[in-house]
Amino acid sequence: MENLAVKFSAVTLVLSMMISVASCGKNPGKNVRKVSEDSPWFDANIIEFETGADKEKSINYGNNSFAGSDEKYYVVSTSGEYENLGEFDYDKQYDNNLYFVSVVDRKTNETVRVIDLKKDFSKFEHFIDTVYYSDEIITARTGMYERNYDPNTGLLLAERKRGEKTNAGNAGDEEPSFSKFYKVGDYNIELISFQMNDNRFYYNIKIKAPDGKVNTVEVKRIDKSINIPAVLAVDDTKALVPVRIKNDTEYYELDLTSGEMILSDSKDYEWMDSSAFFTAVPGPDGMMYYKASHGISRLNAKTKAIEEVFKYSWCDLNEGLISNFELIECSEDRILLCGLYDSSSTYEGQKIDKGHLIEFTRAEKNPNAGKIILELYTPRGINEITGEAISIFNENNAQCFIEISSRYDRSDYYDSYAYDDKNYDVEELARIRGSAGLSNRLAIDIMNGEGPDILMDVSSYGQLNNQNCLVDLSPYLKDLKSDKYFTNIIEGSKTEGKLYQLPVSFYIEGIMTKTKNVGSSGKGFTFDEYTKFIYDTGNGKDPIYFGQSVYFAMLFNYMKDEFIANGKVYLSNEKFAQIADFVRDNVREEGGSSNEQDPNSIPQAVYKDYCGGIGGYFAEGMSVASWGLGVTIAGLPSFDGRGPRFIPTCSVAVSAQASDIKACAEFVNVLLSDEIQTKIAMNDSFVTSREAFKKAGESAIQYYSNGGNLTNGGNGYSSSGFGREFTSEDVAFVEKIILSCSQIKTEDSDISIILIEEMPAYFLGQKDLDAVIKIAQNRIQKVLDERG
Repeated sequence: MENLAVKFSAVTLVLSMMISVASCGKNPGKNVRKVSEDSPWFDANIIEFETGADKEKSINYGNNSFAGSDEKYYVVSTSGEYENLGEFDYDKQYDNNLYFVSVVDRKTNETVRVIDLKKDFSKFEHFIDTVYYSDEIITARTGMYERNYDPNTGLLLAERKRGEKTNAGNAGDEEPSFSKFYKVGDYNIELISFQMNDNRFYYNIKIKAPDGKVNTVEVKRIDKSINIPAVLAVDDTKALVPVRIKNDTEYYELDLTSGEMILSDSKDYEWMDSSAFFTAVPGPDGMMYYKASHGISRLNAKTKAIEEVFKYSWCDLNEGLISNFELIECSEDRILLCGLYDSSSTYEGQKIDKGHLIEFTRAEKNPNAGKIILELYTPRGINEITGEAISIFNENNAQCFIEISSRYDRSDYYDSYAYDDKNYDVEELARIRGSAGLSNRLAIDIMNGEGPDILMDVSSYGQLNNQNCLVDLSPYLKDLKSDKYFTNIIEGSKTEGKLYQLPVSFYIEGIMTKTKNVGSSGKGFTFDEYTKFIYDTGNGKDPIYFGQSVYFAMLFNYMKDEFIANGKVYLSNEKFAQIADFVRDNVREEGGSSNEQDPNSIPQAVYKDYCGGIGGYFAEGMSVASWGLGVTIAGLPSFDGRGPRFIPTCSVAVSAQASDIKACAEFVNVLLSDEIQTKIAMNDSFVTSREAFKKAGESAIQYYSNGGNLTNGGNGYSSSGFGREFTSEDVAFVEKIILSCSQIKTEDSDISIILIEEMPAYFLGQKDLDAVIKIAQNRIQKVLDERG
């Protein structure tokens, strides 16, 4: 505790000094950047091909995967599962699986052949393990058979039962799991993975020389499983082979002429991005190209440097869609991706009858040259609907251009390894500390005029919610009437009357239980009501699985408007004492596991921190009552029985130092437009627009009444529909729950850390409450004062 406190004080001291500098040298004009004349730009050509899937059927899930190419064809495999709109039949559970291979002509971009792989399945085959194309042969492997197909005719050429002799060169009887193909200079390389009986993996590297001779190199550890994600070109006759063993990586140089592998010093490759190995493809220049966070980069082994090749914002397509595509060919001036460029919604029925190849070629000039760059930051990445909103803005705004920021690496602040399956507090504390670090960094940069212009998905960073960091969006929003929008969501997002963070879509957090169990307010619990609820309904178990200090910080943030206002903190009051006494008397010292929420041990009570969408809501409710009937989400325990909180799944804010605040506000309004709000809602998500919610609700009635899959939307668990007619009353019931939401879930992580450090002294009887309050209040007030 003492070390953390010292570290915290040092951080706040540095922060306060930087804030003072920022406030004295504030530059409303900011350092405005513009798209230069020589900024890269790529033209895009979308090649649509037939996948073979039934265009009349919707899918539960689907995927395109690149199988290989040569000078004549691109070959792509398509897999997925059609929706089951009838009663579940165990004997026919695999009938809806789909497996096709498409052969696309490189010159004409036409689909010349589609092969239905299922037609050759035996009675006991249900899944495809891998599909690849090499030496003018398409190979498809299941768990039982390996089959070869002619790409020109689609005819089955050969069939081999797995376990029979292969030409993969393995020393034992193991079957190859998958193959990857590379070209280094004039050498063709096949990387073949094998899984042994004890589930350990080893690899063969099959090298085909220019003269046709084949040499096979086995890479195997006697007692350890290994993973070789890729083979990387060093020069025309030498390749780099990274061998991963658990969390460590060894690097070997492979001489392609002799097959000799020599262990290299791993320090020579510390410059590499290890994530590159999993998506790397060789370029014509011998370098390896790979998908980075916001585009494509390459590994230059000669200069030992990572070089940016392409950013998704260097084209006019939807970043949220193309970022999910597979990289299949790449050079400095040409890029080819494979995937599904489709944004059909859950309620409409998602289809997979069309697949897409996208060819990017470098343009002579950038059509956006001269526009002001608006930097947009999000810690979550860009999804397809946000990507569409960005595309709409960039296409229609003549003065500004939104560019995605990659300056802030979330892993620099969050400990992704902090986990204890028996104590959820460990993960939650890591999240709080990570939020404190990143929000401090953003606050400093913003107030120094160096931060992003637009910030998305940072609504949980309560420290930013002030006029020094963010713009009050209220004056820029029009027609926010209660018949068109959920105004309680907008009002519940305000800080001291200012709308710094606007929810675009959201989850609901609270206690999922039967309506009859909720307190007298009808939407939440007082502390006394919740104590009774724990013992009467929960069999003495609280469905909230946090320990005392984290639980207390959560409740404090739930009611923080009672304790912090106008830059002042007030803890010496009865309400603060109510929270402290409730936690001391009813909450365990350390957290438990979220897996403890077994309906059999805590009947009719589940804590839900992420419940979203109409279908998702009812699917979640099935853990409490049949088909989720009569189930609601109530607020956390409080002194006034207030309603549940909402957690933005997408939010937007504008920097107080933005280059063009008005233009940023125009983007905010794009996110609130009927078009974008409806598209989000149609994917079984809660949105700020009440009209979009109702419109999507009408589609949800049709979708679920006809057997729509609950797994597709929200975060539900059912693999089929409701099992009953879904009606407008169901939609109205969910709408009522949304209207009961009281406020946004946000926190000032620095303040949460102080409370988590100081309150245990009271819970454990080491200090009385007044003594703890005095210390905590002084520390919190100091933080608030230093921020100004």
